Amino acid sequence: MAISLVTLLNTIHFHFLQPLPCLSVDDTERIMIESLCKKLRCLQAFLEHSEKNNINCPAWIGLETEIRDVAAEAETKIDNINCPSASHPKKCLQFSERFSYWIQSLKSLVHPKKKYINCPAWRGLETEIRDVAAEVESKIELQLYQLYNEEDAPVEPCESLHQTLQQVMGDIESLERRIQQIESNRNHSVEPPRRNAAIQNIKADSSSKRCTEPENVMVGCDDEFETIKNKLISDSNNLEVISITGMGGIGKTTLAQRVYNDEAAIASYFDIRAWTTVSQQHNLREMLRDLLGSNDNNPDVSYLASQLRQRLLGHRYLIVIDDIWSTQAWDGIHRCFPKDFNGSRILLTTRLKQVAGYVSSGNNLYSMRFLNFNESWNLFYKKVFVEKKFPLEFEKIGRDVVKKCQGLPLTIIVVAGLLSSSSNKPSPNQWENVVANLDLLLDTDPEKKCSKMLSLSYNHLPLHLKVCFLYFGVFPEDSIIKVKKLIRLWIAEGFLKLELNKATEEVAYAYLQDLVDRGLVQIDKLSSFDNKIKYCKVHDVLHSFSLREAEREKLLCVINENNNVHELELGVGLATSSLDRKACRRVVSYQLSHIDAEPITQISRSHELRSFLHLPRHSIVGVSCNNSRILPYSKLLRVLNMSLCYLNHLPREIVDLVHLRYLALSIDKRACFNGYQLCKQLCKLRCLQTIIITNEPWHSFSPNNILGMPQIRHVHFSPRTLYYHHLPKLVQGNLQTLSWLSLPQRLQTEPDFKVIPNVKELGIHLMGFTWDLQPHISMEGLLNLHQLENLKFERDGGCLKCDSKVLKAFPSNLKKLTLIRTNFSWEDMAIISTLPNLEVLKLREDAFCGPEWKATGNGFCKLKYLEVNRLLSLKHWSVDADHFPILECIFLYLCPDLVEFPTGFGEINTLRLIDLKRCHLSLVTSAKKLQEERRDLGDDRLVLREFYTYRLIGTHYEAIGSEVGAVN
Repeated sequence: MAISLVTLLNTIHFHFLQPLPCLSVDDTERIMIESLCKKLRCLQAFLEHSEKNNINCPAWIGLETEIRDVAAEAETKIDNINCPSASHPKKCLQFSERFSYWIQSLKSLVHPKKKYINCPAWRGLETEIRDVAAEVESKIELQLYQLYNEEDAPVEPCESLHQTLQQVMGDIESLERRIQQIESNRNHSVEPPRRNAAIQNIKADSSSKRCTEPENVMVGCDDEFETIKNKLISDSNNLEVISITGMGGIGKTTLAQRVYNDEAAIASYFDIRAWTTVSQQHNLREMLRDLLGSNDNNPDVSYLASQLRQRLLGHRYLIVIDDIWSTQAWDGIHRCFPKDFNGSRILLTTRLKQVAGYVSSGNNLYSMRFLNFNESWNLFYKKVFVEKKFPLEFEKIGRDVVKKCQGLPLTIIVVAGLLSSSSNKPSPNQWENVVANLDLLLDTDPEKKCSKMLSLSYNHLPLHLKVCFLYFGVFPEDSIIKVKKLIRLWIAEGFLKLELNKATEEVAYAYLQDLVDRGLVQIDKLSSFDNKIKYCKVHDVLHSFSLREAEREKLLCVINENNNVHELELGVGLATSSLDRKACRRVVSYQLSHIDAEPITQISRSHELRSFLHLPRHSIVGVSCNNSRILPYSKLLRVLNMSLCYLNHLPREIVDLVHLRYLALSIDKRACFNGYQLCKQLCKLRCLQTIIITNEPWHSFSPNNILGMPQIRHVHFSPRTLYYHHLPKLVQGNLQTLSWLSLPQRLQTEPDFKVIPNVKELGIHLMGFTWDLQPHISMEGLLNLHQLENLKFERDGGCLKCDSKVLKAFPSNLKKLTLIRTNFSWEDMAIISTLPNLEVLKLREDAFCGPEWKATGNGFCKLKYLEVNRLLSLKHWSVDADHFPILECIFLYLCPDLVEFPTGFGEINTLRLIDLKRCHLSLVTSAKKLQEERRDLGDDRLVLREFYTYRLIGTHYEAIGSEVGAVN
């Protein structure tokens, strides 16, 4: 698979062709480069077509491996080219001549002739083309590294360019001789074996209905649901362990979620519910943290175990332990569960019957069955005919497809995703071809059957979706993945096919939605204001598949939590011999100690390393590492993600990583470095698109010129780091996200927000107090931000209120507003209620002060989500339905003096969820009464969730138990 061609095209466009390129070229050179890109796209289309037509041919499997290596080397050469600076006209001329000659020579090679497509000699030539392309890119990138590090480049780098081009020309001449040989012998070519052309016309349908709901709805198995539910609420007072077992993809977790979330029987029966997902590499500390619902970084496992046991003592609890793989994981945690003889239960899911038999009580082992035909058809029908609205003429063929899936839910979903992503005018013949292919792919062994079905769906993904799907192997198994982070990483890695008049973030989101529609990615949570996917996940079977394929493609190297560099679970490990110069361009580590591992440093020294990501399940405080082992050698590094550990030392070598596009770090407050000098040099990172630095405020850390970088799109610093005078001097049109921008409480000069006209997300931190007579800062410049949708506005703590004039400066296009410690009066709420497009409002930590909030009269016409969080002075709250006419969700957290839930919410017909956390028992009781009244009127759609409910005893609050942890 020619994944590297995607990144090669992206590299050329990024450095030379985008509206604000890293390097400028004249019109003639630009035309040549654009022509080259066109030819490369033709080559990419040719390779995709060849791959589909020769998918079962062993020769093709070897060929695609060679193609990948060539394109990778080409990418490195491009990143290393020593393009001359404008201060050296002679070098500019030399560059123009040599680059033009190279372009013209390469053109004839990257446009495949149709008459050679089925020629074995041509397929061998493809291998050489890939190798040349990869080598060119690597050398160009290395020489760009020298240019970006030296503003006044000396003459010697131009000589290096000359040598590079001479080498490239030698490779090209060799390929030209091969072409001549193929042309003279083409009549002797042999037609390669072809597979059944079953689904090669299936393409994504951008107009079809998109999947926009979390994938946790179960179809079928109603009897099993009742059986498990009745076991959980049986009369036995003993602590009992119930196990659900079955192969991957059969629906164990979905059944457990359905039982766990049953409001009528389960939520009301147990005082405490908690959920943890274990996965193959179990981590006791993480399991305890999940069950405690805690972010406690205490490394002492015995302390966390004691905390959990104390939390559960005296309460009837339900614990779900999902995806457990070993008896050792159970032995490590089961002592935390007290036996109070009150009917507590533990529910486990596992693929391994020996584990289920080891932990289960009596006859409480339940084996998941396959779906019967009617259940299978209902699931398929929902995915294809309901969600996608396919015509019923496809029903007969669809029933044949369902029979072939033999009752495995994951297989049904994947096949439904494959078929429902058909072109706008699908034909029954396409579906009939799928049935024919299923006969060839399916095996009597269910595990092999599922694997082959996943391969079928994967092999017919477009090339750009293949690489994006494989990238999910970067994240630990069972991870909940933030979509914003995923999209920014895709962009930085260069995986996107560039589209005119469409932002790269929009392109990337469309890719994600397409993968969801195909059943390969699951929705975990939707955004509260635009209904877009906020968090996603992949089934662990699909995760294992993506990891295997990514390793086979040499796309990434993943090192597990046991410091195991050479061998990963499920046979997807890397042999020592595979850790060569071309093996891994992306290294993912679950332990920061891997940064010192010798195989990793060998990869980095080869100048091939493009990405290093440290992705533990939880953040680690105070970690130091020997950055000198890896960073100085990673000259072509594009992605450096170490945000989940707090570094005691900020590596100086970062400023030399001039190809960086994504940088995420967390700096410990004890870190010592020359912040001023380092930040001054950050401007060398001219390719940077995303920078995320979480740190304690330092006087010496001042990121000058960060916002003026030409490619910068997303900037996040901790408060008191980025100040108003750091706004760019010239208009910065690429910037979309900026937080936090710190402003003084009083300021004579109004911040000039016109220089960031396209920002969509903005976080403003209003600092401290001044005692002079200057007026409050004016925020009227915010009215110039016509693209702004999400505004966070926080202030340092204190008793003084913000000037209400600030609220009048909020632009009408706002869709989401978060206010923190602003101390506005409740009368000021009338200003916010007039914002015509506001869909989400979050009030946190005394955003408004005063004992009474009267939410009456017409108000928030589009508000769907309201959060009231730590408003400590609020005692009375009255609500009219007209004030929140389309509200869907209300979240209350820690308002200790609010003892009654407003009855007016019961008249809002659109309300679907009441979320109460750390609220008074009387408030929870009044909310439940409102829910019961709705049910009496025939509306059972309103869900109420409570967490950590408390009651007042004397002068102290006492928790009375509720749900802890979260459903994954």
